[in-house]
Amino acid sequence: MLNRHRVRTRDDRFKRALHLTNRPGAALVAMLAILVVVIAGCAHTANDRQTDTATTRFTHPGANEVVIEVSSGGGLVLPVVRVDDSLPRVWISGDGRYLRQVAGGADTPALVALEERRIPEAALQSLLAEASDAGLLADSPDYGTPRIFDAMNTRVVVVAEGRRHDVLVRALGYPVTDLDPATIAARERVSRFIDMLEHPERIVGVGAPRTYTPTGVAVFVLGPASGSAAASPARWPLGDLATVGTPTDWPVPAARCLVVTDAERRAVEAAATGITRFTPWRSGNTLWEIAMRPLLPDERTCADAAS
Repeated sequence: MLNRHRVRTRDDRFKRALHLTNRPGAALVAMLAILVVVIAGCAHTANDRQTDTATTRFTHPGANEVVIEVSSGGGLVLPVVRVDDSLPRVWISGDGRYLRQVAGGADTPALVALEERRIPEAALQSLLAEASDAGLLADSPDYGTPRIFDAMNTRVVVVAEGRRHDVLVRALGYPVTDLDPATIAARERVSRFIDMLEHPERIVGVGAPRTYTPTGVAVFVLGPASGSAAASPARWPLGDLATVGTPTDWPVPAARCLVVTDAERRAVEAAATGITRFTPWRSGNTLWEIAMRPLLPDERTCADAAS
């Protein structure tokens, strides 16, 4: 009833405006009246669209479960780098827990630190709407396959409306000329979405940053350090690296992995302070190559970190 009344009111305004043109010198007044009616109608439509967007709510998982995750990887990289790449650039849970990697300067540290913030539910809903606008909630979105050898790939995970959307965008951020304009525009929308995620200060209501404290750290023993490895090695604080951990074929065959928690985690964190990821570790009389990363709130095991 309300919408019909609004339409009828606008029609009446048009009729009155047209009737004015029959009066001497009133043509300009009539044209202005018609313009006001048209602008009002457009403004009403825009307001309706804003209201619809504001009231759209996405269902999503709860506390400590991932809702949005962005990571990069692929290409021909060293095993230590592959472990680092398994850690997302941005991770957001259903209760508004926001984590992102902290830049480590020229030399990546042995144990990458994460920044933690909190974002409100309204901001999370806005991010999910942005993900939808970027096409990340569509069925099998196509972002093309650029012919770029050994390019890094970007993986975006969005969990909403009871579905997990796992999207791989190949060579995102690289200059491409072999894709059609529509595909390039779609890739640019994803890039803008990720750029917003990586700048939390742009998120309305975001909390102050603090250092993330994980419940555990995954440590991958890759094997004896190759070459002379003469640069001041770090000293491994727990047991013998020749025997610790359980066998795994990731990130290299015959690797071993262990998860350290509580006091052992704190000992490893202290030993890794000021150490870069390519620094060898001494255990007994042998130098070892290891890689480590903090576990996310939804991770518990080495298999979780390797996935």
